[in-house]
Amino acid sequence: MFSIEPFEGFALQSNDGSQETIAITTTCSLHKIPYKKYQDFRQIPALFVPSGNVDYCQNILNKVITPDYYPDFLKDYLYRKVYRTDSWSVGQRLFIKPADKYKRFTGFITNRGYKGKKHGPYWCSDVVKFENEWRYYVANGLVLSAEWYSGDEVNTPDAPILNIRLPLTYCGALDFGMLSTGELALVESQHPFACGWYGKDHIKYVEWLVQGWKYMLSINHNQENKK
Repeated sequence: MFSIEPFEGFALQSNDGSQETIAITTTCSLHKIPYKKYQDFRQIPALFVPSGNVDYCQNILNKVITPDYYPDFLKDYLYRKVYRTDSWSVGQRLFIKPADKYKRFTGFITNRGYKGKKHGPYWCSDVVKFENEWRYYVANGLVLSAEWYSGDEVNTPDAPILNIRLPLTYCGALDFGMLSTGELALVESQHPFACGWYGKDHIKYVEWLVQGWKYMLSINHNQENKK
């Protein structure tokens, strides 16, 4: 019997008919796990795992999560220059995204000028071409599922084996892509909430969400204790 202990059910954001919601409700129905949709996050029971957009989940945590797109343990797998800055770069064509908050704006390639300028801080990286991209759903240092999400839409190639020693404490979504130069490179890393699901084995996604929310709560607790 599949269990989500120590949690008791799932809290789904109202008006969300996404693939992620389908994965959760299908799994919950098969395994008799409670779930309910909530518009007001303040009504969600303490032992329910949330599923929704970034703001929805961060409201439940009562904090803004700072992205860690390029963690130190994966710095050898970037294969491009990546740096954090508070200043808008002029004269360079770069891929740029917000460094302080998820989804503050959608990452994009600059035109070497001020067009589309957003306020900092930013993560900047050299522009590279990924032939195919996969998402690796990691819980406690183990890959639970690896799914293709961008590139060759006809063949949708299987994910390469990730021959990387991951920290046993790490939970998150690792996006890797095959560069046109042949290297398997990190696209970005994301915390284990409000992430898209691209697979068919829905129970793997639910397991990842459960382990991921446990991880997020432990981070929140540890940081509160340091204050």
